[in-house]
Amino acid sequence: MFSRIAVAALSAGLAFSAIAETPNLQPGNWEHTSTVTFNSEFPIPDQSDTSTNCITEEDINNGDAFVQDMEECEVTHRDVRSDGMDYSLNCDSADGTSMTMEASLKFMGDSMEGTVNGDMETPMGAMQMNVTMTGRRIGDC
Repeated sequence: MFSRIAVAALSAGLAFSAIAETPNLQPGNWEHTSTVTFNSEFPIPDQSDTSTNCITEEDINNGDAFVQDMEECEVTHRDVRSDGMDYSLNCDSADGTSMTMEASLKFMGDSMEGTVNGDMETPMGAMQMNVTMTGRRIGDC
């Protein structure tokens, strides 16, 4: 579940209708890796996830690269540049979990990297989530 939050956090940051500058990302097949670590009162093992997806030029121009459904989250701040973006999210889920996240991403044409830091209130108590992520273009779609 938590690795999906990391992917969702990245996705939400790029889900918007108007872009100030086109992100410096090349279309193609992309591989994304994220590692999630938690600070909480009880031990939660680090979680890593790797996935691939095809990103088209249209996805990039429309701001739809890396987009997934984020009905539970609201983007409260977004600064998009060709070399990256910063954004903030507030999320509330049906299971009673609420989270605020701050993200910073760097775009480098055929690669990207970033971090997401989140404070969570869960039914199990408060915890902090830290995500490091990388992405790289691995070929044509």
